[in-house]
Amino acid sequence: MRTDPMGLGRGPLTRWLPVLGQAAPEPPDVRSFEVRAGDRPGQFVARVIFSLPRVTIPAMLLAIVWQVGESAVPVVMGLAIDRALVTRDAGQLVLWLGVLVALYVALTMAARITNRLSTYAIQLFQHRLRATLSTRVLHADGSAVRAPADSVVSAMTNDVARLANGGLLVVLPIARIAAIAFIAVSLLVAHWLLGVVVLLGAPVAVWLMGLLSERLSRDTREYQDLLADTVGRATDLVAGYRVIKGVRAEAEATRRYRQASRGTLVGASRNAGLLGRFLVGSGAVNGVFVAAVTGLAGWFAVKGQLSIGELIAAVGLTQALLPQMQAIAIHSIPNLAGSRASAARIVDVLRNAGAAASGHDDAIRQRYTPPPVQDVSALFVGVLDVGVPSASIRVEPGELVGVHADDRIAARIADALLNPWAANDIEVRLDGRPAHELTPAEYRSLVTVAPHRTTLFTGTIRDNLAATACLPERMDSAVWAAACEDFAADLDTPVGENGNRLSGGQRQRVALARAFATDSPVLVLHDPTTAVDSVTEQTIAERLVGIRTDRSTLLIASSPALLGCCDRVVDLLDNVLVLGKAAP
Repeated sequence: MRTDPMGLGRGPLTRWLPVLGQAAPEPPDVRSFEVRAGDRPGQFVARVIFSLPRVTIPAMLLAIVWQVGESAVPVVMGLAIDRALVTRDAGQLVLWLGVLVALYVALTMAARITNRLSTYAIQLFQHRLRATLSTRVLHADGSAVRAPADSVVSAMTNDVARLANGGLLVVLPIARIAAIAFIAVSLLVAHWLLGVVVLLGAPVAVWLMGLLSERLSRDTREYQDLLADTVGRATDLVAGYRVIKGVRAEAEATRRYRQASRGTLVGASRNAGLLGRFLVGSGAVNGVFVAAVTGLAGWFAVKGQLSIGELIAAVGLTQALLPQMQAIAIHSIPNLAGSRASAARIVDVLRNAGAAASGHDDAIRQRYTPPPVQDVSALFVGVLDVGVPSASIRVEPGELVGVHADDRIAARIADALLNPWAANDIEVRLDGRPAHELTPAEYRSLVTVAPHRTTLFTGTIRDNLAATACLPERMDSAVWAAACEDFAADLDTPVGENGNRLSGGQRQRVALARAFATDSPVLVLHDPTTAVDSVTEQTIAERLVGIRTDRSTLLIASSPALLGCCDRVVDLLDNVLVLGKAAP
């Protein structure tokens, strides 16, 4: 027997059938969700819901076929009884049995395709939401530089999953409402009073269940905040384990985490209690409503106002009404409540990361008019000017200029070079042109800033160097210049999560090699060797000049070994410009 060509584990009779609706092997390109000033959580939920119409609308239509088809089964059975069994007409019996089979085939196929489209939509919602969070938190649009808050981890996981499920509120909930409308119309045809009771009573029942869910929605938001805080503490505990172990603070760290975890446990218990009370209350509303409709149908049958088939159809429709109402109460309304709470948290994260959008973006637009798209690197000479309140720093092509300053001033200079669009009293110019007149893409094609705090990606040394899209031969020279050859003889050596398999000095050297590998026209280094031993630091200083030939390099450091290799040093501690080769 030949193997399954699609790898789906199908049998010999089905393995050659075509497979339709398969997802693409690569995730699609998506646009980030927009967060406007003054947006409320409900508005953001609506934006997510209506962001994927090409998938959710077909899923909604098929779901309507599915749910209405299930609700139509009692109607078909009632018609079959009245027109076939009561009249003893074999032809009518075969006809209505065929209608029933066709109905089951249609609703089964609609259910399968609906579930498939819904799963696909959830994956797309999650992908787009995570892409939005990643884009904003990593400030790829030139927004203010901020360290990701602890809540980002929870937003990327729990909140994205909840809100993505909320994106399907346009699918099954709409289909259930359509099924309830079909049931009401069918009962209206059977007896006008039954239809009126359902048409008037169903919205009232749903409204009452919505009132019962208000407190649950508020508490869900509070519980998710507690969960995010606990996740953040756990992340900090794992990331800082070596430091905690070194200062022997295990007991205090454990106590703080246990305290946060117990608070989250209390919040989870309270939230579960509110959910239970909501389910009991909504179940009571459902039960009273369905019992009233069933009792009314039975009374009309006793009075002879309904035939046997109509009575069976009415009872079946009433039984079909109960799961629809329960699904809205148990799934749709709590899903909406959780989605609103998660949307509020995601909007907060986006705004804290600089995505409150109009304020920051308008400020940038007021400062400059974007120039026509062009290859600025082809016209760039390579002169960097940094104006600080106490001095002016100029770096010519081929120069290595050092800056000696206290930690606060050094960090401000590095931040200004990293993000020249932010409000800052430090002015950055490239070839005499204010840097904020360039777009973020243009600026970063010319200037690479290696901040003091190193961040490595999970993977190998090669993966981290390849993130700069450098040539293979450039990679080898960068590793040599950063003195990584003692531990990076094999570039496929894994670095672990955030480089946790390497020492602090090794992490700094890999980050320095990554900066060298960019071969950027302007390179800014901020204290790149604070965790490196003195012998290796001297080696890096000697190799630094050779790797940056004909390029502009600004070195912000306090290390005598590094400053000793500079062509000039600007000493901002004493506001003194040291001309010529710095003394070692």
